[in-house]
Amino acid sequence: MRPNSECPPGEQEIDDRLLRVADYIRATLHEQPDYARLARLAGLSYCPLFRLFKIQLGLSPQQYIERQRIAYAKHLLRLNHLSIKEVAARAGFANQLYFSRRFQKATRLSPTQFRENLRADPERPIHPYSYDVALYTTPQTYGSFA
Repeated sequence: MRPNSECPPGEQEIDDRLLRVADYIRATLHEQPDYARLARLAGLSYCPLFRLFKIQLGLSPQQYIERQRIAYAKHLLRLNHLSIKEVAARAGFANQLYFSRRFQKATRLSPTQFRENLRADPERPIHPYSYDVALYTTPQTYGSFA
């Protein structure tokens, strides 16, 4: 499917082949990427797949995979029972140091700092529907549970 010329840039429909590849990538983040397999899944060779990624998502397949891994790592870091090493492994990074460097480059925080910021911010909403409560915290109620 070609991008719809009537849609403004950035609001074009994503190609079905690319959606299949993106779904597969998200399902296999913990594995090393096999670009030949991704290309076969899309029914393309690697170069056209690379071009399709660049045109429709503005990213190379490698960049897309890394962004998905970092997003998944952020989710895992919210779970306090996992170590940074476990988070790195589950997000698909074989090396904890490499994970920390890539995470810090993407978020400007180390994984440990990211986790500490989640713990240290008492006004951070815990649930999506608790956002309004966090807006109305006053100095008198700050830190008080009584």
